Amino acid sequence: MRVLNEVLGRQLAAVDAYDQALPNLHGADLAVAEQFRAQEQEHVDATTKTLRGIGGKSDPPAETIEASNLKTQADSLEFLYEMESATLDAELSAVGKLTIGWPRPLVASMAANQAQHLVLLRQALGAKPREVVPSAFETGEISPPERTKDK
Repeated sequence: MRVLNEVLGRQLAAVDAYDQALPNLHGADLAVAEQFRAQEQEHVDATTKTLRGIGGKSDPPAETIEASNLKTQADSLEFLYEMESATLDAELSAVGKLTIGWPRPLVASMAANQAQHLVLLRQALGAKPREVVPSAFETGEISPPERTKDK
């Protein structure tokens, strides 16, 4: 239950991180980020339901993802990229730590969703087509692409 609560804490912080970044986004990037935020909330809901299903309480450790100097759309997209990368890493780590087998596919599916977010965030940051493609084993360790434009 501790591992799932750690995942839940990260997911709640990710929802808040989107709330910090959304005001600087516009157009298609805003629409996609709003969809990502909604998916993060779905992850929160599913993790909470899973905890209840195994007889546990949702008691996540408080986690804050600080956004500093988010002045431009590019700043916000880079912040979201770094946050999604760290969330992917946390969820992949959690899969191996789970002692109850049936939540593993759920958390792995959430991690796969984070990897999909990274692909679209790379594209939004102006990555070249080959740089957008994820690695065969996406872990969240790839740095954001160099800025080619400041939105």
